[in-house]
Amino acid sequence: MSDEQPPAAPAKSGGAFWREVRASLPRNVLLLGIVSFLTDASSDMMMWTLPFYIALLGGSFVWVGLVEGLRESVASLVTIGSGFVSDRINNRKFLVGLGYSLSTFVKPILALAVMPWHVLALMSLERVGKGVRGAPRDALVAGAVASDHLAKAFSFHRMMDHAGACVGQIAGVLLVMLLFPYLQHLNAVDPTAHHEPADVFRIIYIIAAAPAALALIAILFVRETQAPIKKKVQLDFRAGYDRKFWGLLAALLVFALANSSDLFLMLRAGEILGYKLRFSAEEQTAMAQAWDFPWQLPLMFFVLNVAKMVFTMPGGIVADRFGRAKTLLVGWVIYAAVYFGFGFATEAWQAWALFIAYGLFYGFTEGVQKAVVADFVKPEVRGAAYGLAYFCDGIAKFPASLILGALYASFGAAVAFGFGGACAVAACVILIVVLGMFGKLKPAAA
Repeated sequence: MSDEQPPAAPAKSGGAFWREVRASLPRNVLLLGIVSFLTDASSDMMMWTLPFYIALLGGSFVWVGLVEGLRESVASLVTIGSGFVSDRINNRKFLVGLGYSLSTFVKPILALAVMPWHVLALMSLERVGKGVRGAPRDALVAGAVASDHLAKAFSFHRMMDHAGACVGQIAGVLLVMLLFPYLQHLNAVDPTAHHEPADVFRIIYIIAAAPAALALIAILFVRETQAPIKKKVQLDFRAGYDRKFWGLLAALLVFALANSSDLFLMLRAGEILGYKLRFSAEEQTAMAQAWDFPWQLPLMFFVLNVAKMVFTMPGGIVADRFGRAKTLLVGWVIYAAVYFGFGFATEAWQAWALFIAYGLFYGFTEGVQKAVVADFVKPEVRGAAYGLAYFCDGIAKFPASLILGALYASFGAAVAFGFGGACAVAACVILIVVLGMFGKLKPAAA
């Protein structure tokens, strides 16, 4: 286990470069990438619609924060258990399939919601599926590649996530553009139809289940990877874990307090573009009566996911070459700058530029963070380690989203996003101190 990589090797020839890429993408990594592509196409077809769906069901701005925060915290509570179980039973594929199946089952049921608390309950259950699959899936990826390819493998997986998200968002926007006028036309020709704007989103939630179902088929072809099982190690937090792993968890926990739901960025961008999306009773009534919808906002999420897709694989290559922990730190610094920027942005071009910069943050952190976790633990406890990392990341997202939503509603964007930026800065300080990344680094024992 090592928190940093050796000095950069000499530049490789073109053939050597592609051999390295192929070594980073064995069968399981490719298949799980396809699974993530299809699942995110399904999820992002619908997730960006949730604030508007909640508003049309009578939910306020605080409800958005409650739904987003609680569902991530629920996932984190489940993940820590699924990680330990996957190490103990040595059957990670089963848990991966179970988690994806549960999420797929819940998505079309969301169409039956008629109250904001229905959305809260169903989306929390959907995140249970994410919690079940997350740690075992990451352990499968980590077990499929050599240690010097970890960041690239995880970054490829996240790149496929973001590619699916782009496809899903475009499909969702096209469906909204088709269904809004179509249902309005049905109301005009048939006075008994009584379609409402929320019905547009309900139809999308049913359609979104199709690519998620295809992902379940792809899971069947994933091969189980066996790791040596040492039951005593799994329950002994002193064994199998580098001491710096616990420092990393502390930094992740503080950073998670900054990392509220990305839907707040979309709502903030709406304000910058002239949409006052506080979801007051008057706004909810106007949206329902006029079938009015801020079309530019989903396109911002599309731009964000394109940026994620573009930057994620290069971020993994940089991390494997120059050091994973340092790359993670750079990503967190970018995050803090973006959040401070959103707090004070006033022009449309600033909002678009900040979304692109936010994609750079994802490129430097998502796959890299998972590789850093693997650096600090032994293979037989990777499932549990990922569970602990997901737990620290997710358990703080409930208060993070709730706090940001409350600060946003009470004091405005500068205070709300300033709080997030400050927490990110604090996490950077902890990461520097605990990992000692600017001191003399010594590889931990394997």
